[in-house]
Amino acid sequence: MAKRVRYNGGTQSFYGCSEPTKLVIGKEYEVIRSNDRGFQTDYTLKGVDGEFNSVWFDEISSEDKVYMAIAHKVPVIDERYSCYKIDFVNGQLKLSCCSTSNVKEINYMGNNIYRVTTRNSVYIVSVC
Repeated sequence: MAKRVRYNGGTQSFYGCSEPTKLVIGKEYEVIRSNDRGFQTDYTLKGVDGEFNSVWFDEISSEDKVYMAIAHKVPVIDERYSCYKIDFVNGQLKLSCCSTSNVKEINYMGNNIYRVTTRNSVYIVSVC
């Protein structure tokens, strides 16, 4: 399976490499070649000319990150979303305050439950 990465907006590098002017922050790319130069690894990306510093990218796992959460407000497209992620630790319910990246997509599922898609994750949110 091909390695997938997301450009995070980085521009600095130890060794020279291509300027990131052709890259779009938040866009996913497929790595077709990786060049380890010691202090820096450069990626060659499918469909983009040049070599780019690997630290400018976040790796994308093959599995979506899906969380259950509760919130007090309905999500809004292109805004960060504040909610409480629900986790179970040693059989105990744990709520963690969370501020997501900007919301990309919202699907209303009924009964005040929303499927909220952000840049990196999916949240199944009960709004109360």
